[in-house]
Amino acid sequence: MWENFLFSVDRKETTMSMRLLARKMLFMRGASWQHPVIRLGLTALDPVDAIIRSATGLRSLPRYSTRVRSNGLSNQFGGGKFARQGRVILHMLQRHCALSPKSRVLEIGCGCGRTAVQLASFLEAEKYVGMDIEMVSLEACRDNPHLKRRGFKFDLIDIQNNEYNPKGRFRADEYRFSYLDGSMDCVFLISVFTHMLPEDVSNYVTEIGRMLDRGGMCLFSTFLIDHGRGGRGLNFAHDGNGFSYYDVRMPEIAVAYPQRFFEDSFGRAGLVLHEVKLGSWRDDGRGSYPEFGQDVLVFKKAA
Repeated sequence: MWENFLFSVDRKETTMSMRLLARKMLFMRGASWQHPVIRLGLTALDPVDAIIRSATGLRSLPRYSTRVRSNGLSNQFGGGKFARQGRVILHMLQRHCALSPKSRVLEIGCGCGRTAVQLASFLEAEKYVGMDIEMVSLEACRDNPHLKRRGFKFDLIDIQNNEYNPKGRFRADEYRFSYLDGSMDCVFLISVFTHMLPEDVSNYVTEIGRMLDRGGMCLFSTFLIDHGRGGRGLNFAHDGNGFSYYDVRMPEIAVAYPQRFFEDSFGRAGLVLHEVKLGSWRDDGRGSYPEFGQDVLVFKKAA
């Protein structure tokens, strides 16, 4: 969903304030890649990007104009950053969720396959399901020969969203995932809760608790306001009912929560906090996870 603001292992990532300035200059609303001028330019660059990816061993990645739909415009050309971020997430899952080749994995908000491509070389066949609300990105995953060979599955979350799925049938606060109780060992979400309001997050958490098997783990990224509200061009100055947000005109652009909100929500779903790793988005440099922009939380279901 939306552009992945401040999820980056690149310390030179363009700040949000610069991105928003560019939006205003182009009279843009919503995701930058949706502007017709930008979209035309991205498509024109696809053949050049393909040549570079072939030369650097990244041929299995989706095309440039598709990658930017869920990963933002910054430094995506050539696929190096896209692949690097996928490897970082794979390492996080291995380190903090005890991910093994036999793990049954669900990624909510899979985009066009940034992490799926990396997991394809680690998981056993047919052990991964990815979900997203954006059909173009899902089709890129479904058509990817590398992912097809591994039997990875990709499903639409048919939730209404003005940017990506305007005709969606369901609301996020009422959606029920189609997977059986206890059918997953690991569920992860990268830059998803950062764009969702409390009632929507709470419903997702309830469903995650239902789908996880005993001892299963959930890893997700977020912005925690317990350790400061501002950093790297992002300031959560506006308060809602139990959350804070960046843009008063469109709160879902970037949403932050106190840690207690997640502890309570996951607690009601039968999970307890396992780990917290602070990201690098704050100005004070206190982050314990410098290679990742957003904060990372891991919850575990009782065995």
